[in-house]
Formats: sequence, C-alpha cells, structure tokens
Amino acid sequence: MALLEKGELKLLWPFYLDSLISPMLFFAPAFWIVYFYSLNFTLFQIGTLIAIAPLTSLIFELPTGAIADLYGRKFSVLLGFFLAGLSLLFIYFVKDFYLIALGFGFLGFSFTLPSGAKEAWVADLIKKADKKLMHHYFSKTQVLDGFALVISGFLGAFLVKQLGLGIIWPVAMASFFVAVLILLFAKEDFIPRAKKHHKIFGNLKNQIKVSARYVYRHNVLFYFLIAQIILYLSAGFQSDITWIPLMKEIGLKDYQFGYMWSALAAITMIAPIFSMRFYKKRKEKIFIIFSLIISIVFSLFILAVYNLATAFLVFLLINFFHYLKMPITRVYFHKFIPSKLRATIGSIENMLVVAIAAIAIPVAGLFADKISPRYAIFFGGILMIPAIFLYLKIKERKNGPRNPKAV
Repeated sequence: MALLEKGELKLLWPFYLDSLISPMLFFAPAFWIVYFYSLNFTLFQIGTLIAIAPLTSLIFELPTGAIADLYGRKFSVLLGFFLAGLSLLFIYFVKDFYLIALGFGFLGFSFTLPSGAKEAWVADLIKKADKKLMHHYFSKTQVLDGFALVISGFLGAFLVKQLGLGIIWPVAMASFFVAVLILLFAKEDFIPRAKKHHKIFGNLKNQIKVSARYVYRHNVLFYFLIAQIILYLSAGFQSDITWIPLMKEIGLKDYQFGYMWSALAAITMIAPIFSMRFYKKRKEKIFIIFSLIISIVFSLFILAVYNLATAFLVFLLINFFHYLKMPITRVYFHKFIPSKLRATIGSIENMLVVAIAAIAIPVAGLFADKISPRYAIFFGGILMIPAIFLYLKIKERKNGPRNPKAV
C-alpha cells in the first residue's frame, strides 16, 4: 500500500495537518485529575466534573447533529471548536467546583457541534472522490493524532514543571483555535438546503425521526450501537478516573503523568499501523471481536499486578487493543449509513454512549474511592463480555431491516 494514494493529500491535507498539530497542545487530560486533586476534590467529584460534559452533550446532541446535516458540516465543526476553546479558558480562571462544572457543561455543548459532523464532512468528501480512501483516512489520522500526542506529553510535562498545573487550560484552548484556522481551508461537499426558518424545527424533528427509525430497523446498526453503549460503560471503569489513582498508589509521581500520556499516545499511533496491515474487507466483525477478547484477558490480569512496571505494561496492552480496533470500528459503522443521514446517525451514536459515560465515570470514581481503583478496572473488563455476544448476533448478509414490520 502506498503511503499516499493519488489525490489523497490534495483532498484531505487540512484534516491530516489538524490531526498532526492540534493534539500537540491538548495535554490537559494527562493532568486534569492531578489538577483537581490539588484543589482537594474527591474522585467522585472529579468524575462528576468530567461526566458533566457528556451529560450536557446528551441534551444537545441530536439537534446539533441534525443541524449539521441540514445547514453544513464545516460551519458546525468550526463553531464547536471555537466555543470549546472559550470554555477551557473559562475553567482556567475559576477554582470553585460549581463554576468549573459550569465550564464543563458549556464544553459539552460545544462538543456536540462537531460530533458526528466532522466524520460526516470527511466521509462525504471521500465517498465522492475515492471510496477506498475511507480506511486510509481513519487509520492515518489516528497515527497522526498519536504522534502529536506523544509530543504533547513531553511538552505538557515541561510546561507544567515550569509554569504549574494551571497552564494546561490556556494551552488546550489554543489547540482548538489552531484547529479552526487549519480547517478553514478544508473543502466541503455539501449544498445547504434552503433556510426556511419557520420550518427549522419541523425539519430537525423529521431528520431525527427518520434517522432513529433507520438505526432501529437496521440489522447491523442496531446491535452495533448497543455494543458501543456497553463498551463505553466499560471504558468509564477503565479511564483516567481509575488508572491515575492506581498508578499514584503504586508509585508514579505527578510529573511523570506527562510521560504516561506520551506512552499512551505512542500506542494510539502504533496500533492503527497494525490495523491497516491486518485489515480485510468483510472481516471487520471478526477483527473487532478478537480485539475485545484480548482486552478482556488483560483487564482481568490487573488483580495480579502490584508493581509499577507491570501495571504500566497492562495499561498499555489494554489500550493497544482498544486503538487497534478503533479505525476498523469506524469503517464498519459508516459502511451501512446513507450520506443524507450520516451526521444525524453519528449524533445518535454519540448521544447513546455519552449518556452511559455520564453515569459510568462518576460511579467509577465512587467505586475507586470506596473500594479500589484496581477492582474498578477489573470490573470494566467483565463489562466487555456482553458486547462480544452482540457482535455475534450481527448477520451482515441480511442487509434488510431486522423487523420489516417495524416501520
């Protein structure tokens, strides 16, 4: 496979450049739990703060996704990134729990604007130009994101050491503003519909209704989305809210979390390379199931881990198989969606998973406070098992609805 296909760079260079540059400045997640620790918040409080963004996203996800389908993906993405940057700057200036919660709430709203819309923006461009670029795009952007985040961990460690933990917020703001500047140059294959403002809400309602019915009746998408819900529930118990306190408990120092972030980013860069190498059309489901089984095995192994080196290895292996299947999962998802419903169905997916994340993260934080971060990670592994059975229920050859009468 060539490094770049014919016409790929000309079409997609702004998206690739954004994936390379913007994440270098977004190292805030590597330090924000440590930052909130410095404000004397409990893990439950921290988990609640982190969950507020997806909870707010849940409220606005479908309307903003439908707006992207009706009035343009590019506008929706750029506006969302700009508002996200302002939200992060606000958090920098406040220390009160409730004001920070307000900032995360507005951040969650901001994220709904590019949610689904950015993937739909790129997918429509690719499908018109060259469909075979789809897997190339998802894999390469993940590699570029991973490389940029490797750099960001070291940059974050340096800036935090020199300027303190508070620096993470204005630099994160800058990452979104840079993304806006770069993506202004990206093309868009979209013709806005006539803006009859008195029909906006009717159009939104109809777009959401049609998209939801399509997902419910589709043999693949129905089980796929239920599996995604379960996997996001599992991810809440295997997120920073449990791994960071476990690493601190075992002996990792605060400044070293930047290096942990870089190591994780290296995994996100390496895993898609293997994904591209072993990817075969019409074998996506098998690939995803295999990755899930390996992730479960390593998750259960966490109960036997009591030194920093082994814990770090298990952490990296679990994440390796997560990121190994990610581009394949996105290809599999978009494979069954018509263009006119793409952004809205993407928002339906996000709406479902963020609802689970909003519950799972604070519950996992409380679990870690009251029982143990180690057992929270173990429990997250157990939760992956039902997702495997859901994937096994998918019958790809049956392209029609699950229930033709369910109109």
